[in-house]
Amino acid sequence: MESPYCELTRDGKKPFLHCKTRRNIYMIAGFVALTMLVMIGVFTLKARGDEFQNPAEGRFQAEELVGSTWLNTTGGQPIQLADRKGKVTIVHFWTFGCINCKRNLPIYNRWAKSYAGKQVEVIGVHTPETKTEADIANVRAALPKLGMTYPVLVDGEGVNWRRWHQNIWPAIYLIDKHGDVRYRWEGELEYNYQNGTRRMSDLINALLNEK
Repeated sequence: MESPYCELTRDGKKPFLHCKTRRNIYMIAGFVALTMLVMIGVFTLKARGDEFQNPAEGRFQAEELVGSTWLNTTGGQPIQLADRKGKVTIVHFWTFGCINCKRNLPIYNRWAKSYAGKQVEVIGVHTPETKTEADIANVRAALPKLGMTYPVLVDGEGVNWRRWHQNIWPAIYLIDKHGDVRYRWEGELEYNYQNGTRRMSDLINALLNEK
């Protein structure tokens, strides 16, 4: 049996007793609590979205890539960013065991093919996370399976990872004709409908059109 809950209210000057059931009160309280939770969730998601804005924009001199083990270059010759002035360079950090990296690889492969002969170079920096990924033989075997034909620097000791202040796989950097990092993308390009492929492609084209 429901117990009534009553309160004295006024209709104009005439007071009257207004009663509600406990069930109604509980329903109202539940609705208010649910509304507050939804609002907290919205503000939390917005704050997180504001914190992780892709792509990040800036301008600073790119750290030179160091290391002697290069794959997919003529004779294993290293590539110096300093020698690429007047050209656009795409540097991405990855490791072959990273599922998020794998989801980006087809996009890098398309860039390497579509920008071939257009003064754009894609360079992968393979920084391992596990012992299996640190084995150079495993890296060599992974490249053809993943369709990667562009240059890859084996960063087995994480030297470049630290020089570039890396903290996430994958990460993509767009370097302009002056050797400056202009844009950085963290994570998957198409995660959560970010449309990163088109957005970064547009930025690559914009850098190509700069003097």
